[in-house]
Amino acid sequence: MIKILLLISYILENIFDFVLVKLNDSYVKKPLPENVKDVYDEEKYNKWINYRNDTKKFSAFETAVTAAITLVLLIFNIHSKVFNLFGYNRFVNYIIFIAIFALFSTILSIPFEYYSNFVIEKKYGFNKTSIKTFILDIIKGFLISVILSLLLFLGVMLLFEKFGNLGILFTIIAVIVFNIFIALFSLTFLKIFNKFTSLEDGELRQGLTLLCEKYNVKIKDIYVMDASKRTTRANAFCTGLVKKTISLDDNLVNNYSTDKIIAVFAHEFGHAKYKHTLRSVWFSFLRIIILIVSLGVILNIPEICQAFGFDDVNYYFAFTVLTMISWPVSRVFDLFSNMISRKFEYQADAFAAKEGYGESLIGALKQLSKDALSNLNPHPFVVKLEYSHPTLSQRIEAIRNAKKD
Repeated sequence: MIKILLLISYILENIFDFVLVKLNDSYVKKPLPENVKDVYDEEKYNKWINYRNDTKKFSAFETAVTAAITLVLLIFNIHSKVFNLFGYNRFVNYIIFIAIFALFSTILSIPFEYYSNFVIEKKYGFNKTSIKTFILDIIKGFLISVILSLLLFLGVMLLFEKFGNLGILFTIIAVIVFNIFIALFSLTFLKIFNKFTSLEDGELRQGLTLLCEKYNVKIKDIYVMDASKRTTRANAFCTGLVKKTISLDDNLVNNYSTDKIIAVFAHEFGHAKYKHTLRSVWFSFLRIIILIVSLGVILNIPEICQAFGFDDVNYYFAFTVLTMISWPVSRVFDLFSNMISRKFEYQADAFAAKEGYGESLIGALKQLSKDALSNLNPHPFVVKLEYSHPTLSQRIEAIRNAKKD
Protein backbone atom coordinates (compact mmCIF):
# COMPACT_ATOMS: atom_id res chain seq x y z
CA MET A 1 0.00 0.00 0.00
CA ILE A 2 2.85 2.42 0.85
CA LYS A 3 4.45 1.81 -2.52
CA ILE A 4 1.19 2.38 -4.39
CA LEU A 5 0.49 5.63 -2.55
CA LEU A 6 3.97 6.98 -3.30
CA LEU A 7 3.69 6.05 -6.98
CA ILE A 8 0.29 7.76 -7.15
CA SER A 9 1.81 10.88 -5.56
CA TYR A 10 4.55 10.95 -8.20
CA ILE A 11 2.02 10.52 -11.03
CA LEU A 12 -0.20 13.27 -9.60
CA GLU A 13 2.76 15.65 -9.55
CA ASN A 14 3.31 15.10 -13.28
CA ILE A 15 -0.40 15.52 -13.98
CA PHE A 16 -0.39 18.80 -12.03
CA ASP A 17 2.54 20.09 -14.09
CA PHE A 18 0.69 19.09 -17.28
CA VAL A 19 -2.37 21.07 -16.15
CA LEU A 20 -0.20 24.18 -15.69
CA VAL A 21 1.06 23.83 -19.26
CA LYS A 22 -2.52 23.55 -20.54
CA LEU A 23 -3.50 26.66 -18.58
CA ASN A 24 -0.77 28.60 -20.34
CA ASP A 25 -1.93 27.15 -23.64
CA SER A 26 -5.37 28.62 -23.03
CA TYR A 27 -3.84 32.13 -22.94
CA VAL A 28 -1.72 31.94 -26.09
CA LYS A 29 -4.37 33.34 -28.41
CA LYS A 30 -5.56 36.04 -26.03
CA PRO A 31 -4.66 39.63 -27.02
CA LEU A 32 -1.48 40.96 -25.49
CA PRO A 33 -1.79 43.77 -22.91
CA GLU A 34 -1.58 47.18 -24.57
CA ASN A 35 1.66 48.21 -22.88
CA VAL A 36 3.63 45.25 -24.31
CA LYS A 37 2.21 45.08 -27.82
CA ASP A 38 5.25 46.92 -29.16
CA VAL A 39 7.71 44.29 -27.85
CA TYR A 40 7.13 41.90 -30.74
CA ASP A 41 6.47 42.84 -34.34
CA GLU A 42 4.46 40.33 -36.35
CA GLU A 43 7.54 38.38 -37.47
CA LYS A 44 8.97 38.22 -33.95
CA TYR A 45 5.61 37.27 -32.48
CA ASN A 46 5.24 34.35 -34.90
CA LYS A 47 8.81 33.34 -34.04
CA TRP A 48 7.85 33.31 -30.35
CA ILE A 49 4.78 31.15 -31.11
CA ASN A 50 6.90 28.65 -33.03
CA TYR A 51 9.60 28.64 -30.35
CA ARG A 52 7.02 28.08 -27.64
CA ASN A 53 5.41 25.21 -29.56
CA ASP A 54 8.75 23.51 -30.20
CA THR A 55 9.94 23.85 -26.60
CA LYS A 56 6.56 22.74 -25.24
CA LYS A 57 6.46 19.57 -27.36
CA PHE A 58 10.04 18.72 -26.50
CA SER A 59 9.50 19.38 -22.80
CA ALA A 60 6.41 17.14 -22.83
CA PHE A 61 8.40 14.35 -24.51
CA GLU A 62 11.30 14.73 -22.04
CA THR A 63 8.91 14.71 -19.08
CA ALA A 64 7.13 11.60 -20.37
CA VAL A 65 10.37 9.69 -20.92
CA THR A 66 11.84 10.75 -17.57
CA ALA A 67 8.61 9.86 -15.75
CA ALA A 68 8.41 6.46 -17.46
CA ILE A 69 12.01 5.62 -16.54
CA THR A 70 11.50 6.82 -12.97
CA LEU A 71 8.37 4.68 -12.61
CA VAL A 72 10.23 1.62 -13.94
CA LEU A 73 13.03 2.19 -11.42
CA LEU A 74 10.50 2.50 -8.60
CA ILE A 75 8.09 -0.28 -9.58
CA PHE A 76 10.85 -2.87 -10.08
CA ASN A 77 12.89 -1.80 -7.02
CA ILE A 78 15.95 -1.00 -9.13
CA HIS A 79 17.41 1.31 -6.48
CA SER A 80 17.59 -1.43 -3.85
CA LYS A 81 18.86 -4.02 -6.34
CA VAL A 82 21.74 -1.74 -7.32
CA PHE A 83 22.53 -0.90 -3.69
CA ASN A 84 22.60 -4.59 -2.73
CA LEU A 85 25.07 -5.45 -5.51
CA PHE A 86 28.02 -4.35 -3.43
CA GLY A 87 29.46 -6.25 -0.49
CA TYR A 88 31.49 -3.47 1.04
CA ASN A 89 30.69 -1.60 4.24
CA ARG A 90 27.72 0.77 4.12
CA PHE A 91 29.88 3.88 3.81
CA VAL A 92 31.58 2.62 0.64
CA ASN A 93 28.28 1.23 -0.68
CA TYR A 94 26.70 4.68 -0.41
CA ILE A 95 29.59 6.32 -2.26
CA ILE A 96 29.32 3.82 -5.13
CA PHE A 97 25.52 3.98 -5.11
CA ILE A 98 25.41 7.78 -5.26
CA ALA A 99 28.04 7.90 -8.00
CA ILE A 100 26.15 5.33 -10.11
CA PHE A 101 22.83 7.18 -9.95
CA ALA A 102 24.51 10.54 -10.55
CA LEU A 103 26.15 9.03 -13.63
CA PHE A 104 22.86 7.48 -14.74
CA SER A 105 21.07 10.81 -14.34
CA THR A 106 23.79 12.60 -16.29
CA ILE A 107 23.77 10.08 -19.15
CA LEU A 108 19.98 10.23 -19.30
CA SER A 109 20.05 14.02 -19.58
CA ILE A 110 22.68 14.22 -22.34
CA PRO A 111 20.44 13.53 -25.39
CA PHE A 112 17.80 15.93 -24.07
CA GLU A 113 20.33 18.68 -23.39
CA TYR A 114 21.93 18.10 -26.79
CA TYR A 115 18.63 18.34 -28.66
CA SER A 116 17.55 21.38 -26.64
CA ASN A 117 20.80 23.24 -27.33
CA PHE A 118 21.87 22.10 -30.77
CA VAL A 119 18.45 21.74 -32.39
CA ILE A 120 15.81 23.98 -30.77
CA GLU A 121 17.99 26.74 -29.28
CA LYS A 122 20.18 26.81 -32.39
CA LYS A 123 17.13 26.95 -34.68
CA TYR A 124 15.97 30.16 -32.96
CA GLY A 125 19.40 31.74 -32.73
CA PHE A 126 20.06 31.28 -29.02
CA ASN A 127 22.69 28.55 -28.84
CA LYS A 128 26.36 29.45 -29.16
CA THR A 129 27.72 26.41 -27.31
CA SER A 130 30.45 24.42 -28.99
CA ILE A 131 30.62 20.64 -28.67
CA LYS A 132 33.77 21.03 -26.58
CA THR A 133 32.07 23.41 -24.13
CA PHE A 134 29.00 21.15 -24.03
CA ILE A 135 31.12 18.10 -23.09
CA LEU A 136 33.19 20.01 -20.53
CA ASP A 137 30.01 21.38 -18.91
CA ILE A 138 28.65 17.85 -18.55
CA ILE A 139 31.87 16.55 -16.98
CA LYS A 140 32.17 19.51 -14.58
CA GLY A 141 28.48 19.32 -13.67
CA PHE A 142 28.74 15.59 -12.98
CA LEU A 143 31.77 15.97 -10.71
CA ILE A 144 30.22 18.86 -8.76
CA SER A 145 26.94 16.93 -8.45
CA VAL A 146 28.69 13.85 -7.08
CA ILE A 147 30.79 15.83 -4.59
CA LEU A 148 27.87 17.88 -3.27
CA SER A 149 25.60 14.81 -3.15
CA LEU A 150 28.18 12.86 -1.18
CA LEU A 151 28.60 15.73 1.28
CA LEU A 152 24.84 16.01 1.72
CA PHE A 153 23.81 12.36 1.92
CA LEU A 154 26.75 11.10 3.95
CA GLY A 155 26.50 14.11 6.26
CA VAL A 156 22.82 13.41 6.91
CA MET A 157 23.55 9.71 7.47
CA LEU A 158 26.30 10.43 10.01
CA LEU A 159 24.18 12.97 11.90
CA PHE A 160 21.13 10.73 12.15
CA GLU A 161 23.11 7.63 13.08
CA LYS A 162 25.12 9.44 15.74
CA PHE A 163 22.33 11.54 17.30
CA GLY A 164 19.14 9.65 16.43
CA ASN A 165 16.10 11.89 16.12
CA LEU A 166 18.14 14.76 17.52
CA GLY A 167 19.91 14.49 14.18
CA ILE A 168 16.92 16.35 12.69
CA LEU A 169 18.01 19.50 14.51
CA PHE A 170 21.67 19.13 13.57
CA THR A 171 20.72 18.34 9.95
CA ILE A 172 18.59 21.49 9.76
CA ILE A 173 21.55 23.54 10.99
CA ALA A 174 23.95 21.76 8.61
CA VAL A 175 21.69 22.20 5.55
CA ILE A 176 21.15 25.89 6.32
CA VAL A 177 24.92 26.39 6.69
CA PHE A 178 25.42 24.39 3.46
CA ASN A 179 22.99 26.68 1.58
CA ILE A 180 24.66 29.81 2.97
CA PHE A 181 28.04 28.42 1.87
CA ILE A 182 26.74 27.80 -1.67
CA ALA A 183 25.29 31.34 -1.80
CA LEU A 184 28.48 32.99 -0.52
CA PHE A 185 30.68 31.13 -2.98
CA SER A 186 28.28 31.22 -5.94
CA LEU A 187 30.76 33.29 -7.98
CA THR A 188 33.51 30.75 -7.27
CA PHE A 189 31.28 27.95 -8.62
CA LEU A 190 30.42 30.03 -11.69
CA LYS A 191 34.12 30.51 -12.41
CA ILE A 192 34.37 26.77 -12.93
CA PHE A 193 32.17 27.18 -16.00
CA ASN A 194 32.76 30.77 -17.11
CA LYS A 195 35.54 33.30 -17.56
CA PHE A 196 35.21 36.60 -15.69
CA THR A 197 37.20 39.65 -16.77
CA SER A 198 37.21 43.04 -15.10
CA LEU A 199 35.04 45.59 -16.95
CA GLU A 200 37.29 48.02 -18.79
CA ASP A 201 37.29 51.71 -17.92
CA GLY A 202 34.72 53.73 -19.79
CA GLU A 203 31.24 55.17 -19.66
CA LEU A 204 29.58 52.00 -18.33
CA ARG A 205 32.09 51.35 -15.54
CA GLN A 206 32.02 54.99 -14.55
CA GLY A 207 28.20 55.01 -14.54
CA LEU A 208 27.98 51.89 -12.38
CA THR A 209 30.67 53.17 -10.01
CA LEU A 210 28.84 56.49 -9.57
CA LEU A 211 25.60 54.56 -8.98
CA CYS A 212 27.28 52.52 -6.23
CA GLU A 213 28.66 55.65 -4.62
CA LYS A 214 25.25 57.32 -4.82
CA TYR A 215 23.65 54.48 -2.83
CA ASN A 216 26.70 53.96 -0.58
CA VAL A 217 27.27 50.47 -1.99
CA LYS A 218 30.88 49.30 -1.71
CA ILE A 219 32.03 47.28 -4.71
CA LYS A 220 34.81 44.71 -4.91
CA ASP A 221 34.89 44.65 -8.70
CA ILE A 222 32.74 44.78 -11.82
CA TYR A 223 33.12 41.74 -14.06
CA VAL A 224 32.04 40.75 -17.54
CA MET A 225 31.11 37.07 -17.90
CA ASP A 226 31.59 35.28 -21.23
CA ALA A 227 27.96 34.16 -21.55
CA SER A 228 28.16 34.53 -25.34
CA LYS A 229 30.09 31.27 -25.64
CA ARG A 230 26.85 29.49 -24.73
CA THR A 231 23.88 31.73 -25.55
CA THR A 232 22.69 35.03 -27.01
CA ARG A 233 20.56 35.72 -23.91
CA ALA A 234 21.67 38.38 -21.44
CA ASN A 235 21.71 38.54 -17.65
CA ALA A 236 23.42 40.27 -14.74
CA PHE A 237 23.71 39.80 -11.00
CA CYS A 238 25.16 41.34 -7.87
CA THR A 239 26.61 39.25 -5.04
CA GLY A 240 28.43 39.79 -1.75
CA LEU A 241 27.49 40.62 1.84
CA VAL A 242 29.64 43.68 2.57
CA LYS A 243 31.44 44.49 -0.65
CA LYS A 244 29.40 43.77 -3.77
CA THR A 245 30.68 42.02 -6.88
CA ILE A 246 28.78 43.01 -10.01
CA SER A 247 28.69 40.62 -12.95
CA LEU A 248 27.43 41.54 -16.42
CA ASP A 249 26.99 39.08 -19.27
CA ASP A 250 29.02 40.16 -22.28
CA ASN A 251 25.78 39.93 -24.27
CA LEU A 252 24.39 42.65 -22.01
CA VAL A 253 27.49 44.86 -22.33
CA ASN A 254 27.67 44.46 -26.11
CA ASN A 255 23.97 44.78 -26.98
CA TYR A 256 22.39 47.07 -24.37
CA SER A 257 22.82 50.81 -23.90
CA THR A 258 24.60 52.16 -20.84
CA ASP A 259 21.46 53.81 -19.47
CA LYS A 260 19.53 50.52 -19.65
CA ILE A 261 22.24 48.58 -17.82
CA ILE A 262 22.51 51.26 -15.13
CA ALA A 263 18.70 51.23 -14.75
CA VAL A 264 18.80 47.46 -14.15
CA PHE A 265 21.32 47.97 -11.36
CA ALA A 266 19.32 50.81 -9.87
CA HIS A 267 16.64 48.14 -9.51
CA GLU A 268 19.19 45.79 -7.89
CA PHE A 269 20.23 48.47 -5.43
CA GLY A 270 16.55 48.88 -4.56
CA HIS A 271 16.69 45.28 -3.35
CA ALA A 272 19.76 46.15 -1.27
CA LYS A 273 18.17 49.29 0.19
CA TYR A 274 15.08 47.42 1.36
CA LYS A 275 17.15 44.41 2.51
CA HIS A 276 14.98 42.02 0.52
CA THR A 277 17.41 39.11 0.78
CA LEU A 278 17.48 39.25 4.57
CA ARG A 279 13.71 39.77 4.73
CA SER A 280 13.02 36.68 2.64
CA VAL A 281 15.71 34.29 3.88
CA TRP A 282 13.60 33.20 6.86
CA PHE A 283 11.03 31.75 4.45
CA SER A 284 13.71 29.63 2.78
CA PHE A 285 14.86 28.42 6.19
CA LEU A 286 11.28 27.53 7.12
CA ARG A 287 11.03 25.39 3.99
CA ILE A 288 14.28 23.63 4.92
CA ILE A 289 13.01 22.95 8.45
CA ILE A 290 9.76 21.39 7.18
CA LEU A 291 11.58 19.25 4.60
CA ILE A 292 14.18 17.98 7.09
CA VAL A 293 11.49 17.18 9.67
CA SER A 294 9.64 15.27 6.93
CA LEU A 295 12.88 13.45 6.11
CA GLY A 296 13.20 12.53 9.78
CA VAL A 297 9.70 11.03 9.71
CA ILE A 298 10.60 8.96 6.63
CA LEU A 299 13.78 7.71 8.31
CA ASN A 300 11.73 6.64 11.33
CA ILE A 301 9.45 4.46 9.19
CA PRO A 302 11.70 1.75 7.71
CA GLU A 303 8.65 0.18 6.03
CA ILE A 304 8.78 2.99 3.44
CA CYS A 305 12.21 1.98 2.14
CA GLN A 306 11.40 -1.69 2.64
CA ALA A 307 8.41 -1.29 0.30
CA PHE A 308 10.95 -0.65 -2.46
CA GLY A 309 13.17 -3.65 -1.67
CA PHE A 310 15.61 -2.25 0.89
CA ASP A 311 16.36 -4.27 4.02
CA ASP A 312 16.26 -1.17 6.19
CA VAL A 313 16.29 2.61 5.93
CA ASN A 314 18.32 3.92 2.99
CA TYR A 315 19.37 7.55 3.32
CA TYR A 316 19.72 8.19 -0.41
CA PHE A 317 16.34 6.68 -1.21
CA ALA A 318 14.76 8.57 1.69
CA PHE A 319 15.54 11.78 -0.21
CA THR A 320 13.90 10.28 -3.30
CA VAL A 321 10.78 9.51 -1.25
CA LEU A 322 10.87 13.04 0.14
CA THR A 323 10.68 14.53 -3.35
CA MET A 324 7.79 12.21 -4.21
CA ILE A 325 5.62 13.25 -1.27
CA SER A 326 6.67 16.85 -0.60
CA TRP A 327 5.61 18.42 -3.90
CA PRO A 328 2.19 19.65 -2.64
CA VAL A 329 3.87 21.38 0.31
CA SER A 330 6.58 22.74 -2.01
CA ARG A 331 3.91 24.14 -4.31
CA VAL A 332 2.25 25.92 -1.40
CA PHE A 333 5.63 27.34 -0.41
CA ASP A 334 6.21 28.37 -4.02
CA LEU A 335 2.88 30.19 -3.99
CA PHE A 336 3.84 32.29 -0.97
CA SER A 337 7.56 32.69 -1.68
CA ASN A 338 6.85 33.89 -5.22
CA MET A 339 4.18 36.25 -3.91
CA ILE A 340 6.77 37.77 -1.56
CA SER A 341 9.36 37.87 -4.35
CA ARG A 342 6.98 39.66 -6.75
CA LYS A 343 6.20 42.23 -4.04
CA PHE A 344 9.92 42.87 -3.62
CA GLU A 345 10.36 43.22 -7.39
CA TYR A 346 7.67 45.88 -7.47
CA GLN A 347 9.43 47.74 -4.65
CA ALA A 348 12.81 47.58 -6.41
CA ASP A 349 11.24 48.76 -9.68
CA ALA A 350 9.54 51.65 -7.85
CA PHE A 351 12.85 52.59 -6.24
CA ALA A 352 14.54 52.76 -9.67
CA ALA A 353 11.61 54.72 -11.12
CA LYS A 354 11.61 57.31 -8.32
CA GLU A 355 15.36 57.74 -8.79
CA GLY A 356 14.75 58.69 -12.42
CA TYR A 357 15.51 55.38 -14.15
CA GLY A 358 11.91 54.36 -14.91
CA GLU A 359 11.83 54.67 -18.71
CA SER A 360 15.32 53.21 -19.09
CA LEU A 361 14.29 50.25 -16.93
CA ILE A 362 11.15 49.73 -19.02
CA GLY A 363 13.29 49.80 -22.16
CA ALA A 364 15.71 47.26 -20.68
CA LEU A 365 12.90 44.93 -19.59
CA LYS A 366 11.27 45.08 -23.02
CA GLN A 367 14.56 44.35 -24.78
CA LEU A 368 15.35 41.47 -22.42
CA SER A 369 11.92 39.94 -23.04
CA LYS A 370 12.20 40.39 -26.79
CA ASP A 371 15.70 38.92 -26.99
CA ALA A 372 14.69 35.90 -24.87
CA LEU A 373 11.37 35.31 -26.69
CA SER A 374 9.57 35.50 -23.34
CA ASN A 375 5.89 34.71 -22.80
CA LEU A 376 4.25 38.14 -22.45
CA ASN A 377 0.84 36.86 -21.40
CA PRO A 378 1.07 33.78 -19.13
CA HIS A 379 -1.96 32.45 -17.28
CA PRO A 380 -2.55 34.36 -13.99
CA PHE A 381 -2.56 31.17 -11.89
CA VAL A 382 0.76 30.05 -13.41
CA VAL A 383 2.17 33.49 -12.59
CA LYS A 384 1.04 33.19 -8.96
CA LEU A 385 2.50 29.71 -8.59
CA GLU A 386 5.70 29.80 -10.63
CA TYR A 387 6.76 33.39 -11.36
CA SER A 388 9.20 35.04 -8.94
CA HIS A 389 8.83 38.24 -10.99
CA PRO A 390 5.63 40.00 -12.11
CA THR A 391 4.85 39.80 -15.81
CA LEU A 392 6.38 42.42 -18.08
CA SER A 393 3.01 44.16 -18.46
CA GLN A 394 2.49 44.30 -14.69
CA ARG A 395 5.98 45.70 -14.13
CA ILE A 396 5.60 48.40 -16.77
CA GLU A 397 2.25 49.52 -15.34
CA ALA A 398 3.67 49.62 -11.79
CA ILE A 399 6.80 51.54 -12.88
CA ARG A 400 4.74 54.19 -14.65
CA ASN A 401 2.44 54.54 -11.63
CA ALA A 402 5.47 54.88 -9.34
CA LYS A 403 6.82 57.71 -11.50
CA LYS A 404 3.56 59.62 -11.00
CA ASP A 405 3.63 59.34 -7.18
